[in-house]
Amino acid sequence: MNRRRFLTGSAAVAAVPALVPVSALAQQSAIAAATLPPAGADGWVSLLNGRDFAGWYSVLQTSGRGVAERRGIVAMEDEMLHILGNGLNDGAVESGYLATNQEFENVRIRVEYKWGQKQFGQRAVAKRDNGLLYGVVGADRVFPRCVECQIEEGDVGDFFLVDGVRGVQPSHDNGLFGYNVTRQHGFASSKTRDTNPPVAPTTGRKIKDGNFEELYGWNTVEVIFQGDRAAHLVNGRCVNVVTNLQQPDPADSTRFIPLTRGKIAIEIEFAEIWYRRIEVKALV
Repeated sequence: MNRRRFLTGSAAVAAVPALVPVSALAQQSAIAAATLPPAGADGWVSLLNGRDFAGWYSVLQTSGRGVAERRGIVAMEDEMLHILGNGLNDGAVESGYLATNQEFENVRIRVEYKWGQKQFGQRAVAKRDNGLLYGVVGADRVFPRCVECQIEEGDVGDFFLVDGVRGVQPSHDNGLFGYNVTRQHGFASSKTRDTNPPVAPTTGRKIKDGNFEELYGWNTVEVIFQGDRAAHLVNGRCVNVVTNLQQPDPADSTRFIPLTRGKIAIEIEFAEIWYRRIEVKALV
């Protein structure tokens, strides 16, 4: 059964199975309207309101929750998210993230970013680094259990599977991953994967294939997060795919369960960056 779902906590707030009573559907629609703004004509929903951090919260490695906004480490300026841009003289620079209150599954995520000029701490003379986190679950800490679409100079589109998350990167010997952009959000099967024994999922970094990001202008990064599979697209090119995403079972650390939903977050990582778009679109 196809389901179109945005999640808040564990409740589905968009399309649901047909047997749910009408009154329950109305209640869920009300929750959705209160949680997210309406989608545009193209189905995309902006997670930034251009004014403040409604729907978001920050976590810093030492200072904890809600401090980045007060210190100006993150700010809304000119209707854009500005990270590590100002207000840095009242304490040491810390890494962290800005996360949504809401969880998402079966969703397309799209961000547009541009690097700033300021670099701090560990990144003063290193490559500028940031990251788009999704499938964020569990306790808030730096860094939480999640999947990362890396946003770093030269490495945009890498997977980082964090805090025990694991998955399988399909074979791409010919430079093409198993995400078929000619089908609507489809993950095509690979003959290599079909004929070889199953590959065991592993954690860590999964390197992208191809460099398509701009260092001095705006870039568009998209994540297709569908079930326990994900694809990363950079400026319209599919550069990476991971399937069979799993997380340690919170109820039994000796087992793994599929990772199919979670919050969305933007890293705070010692380099100035602007986001003029952070939005989601439900997959059907």
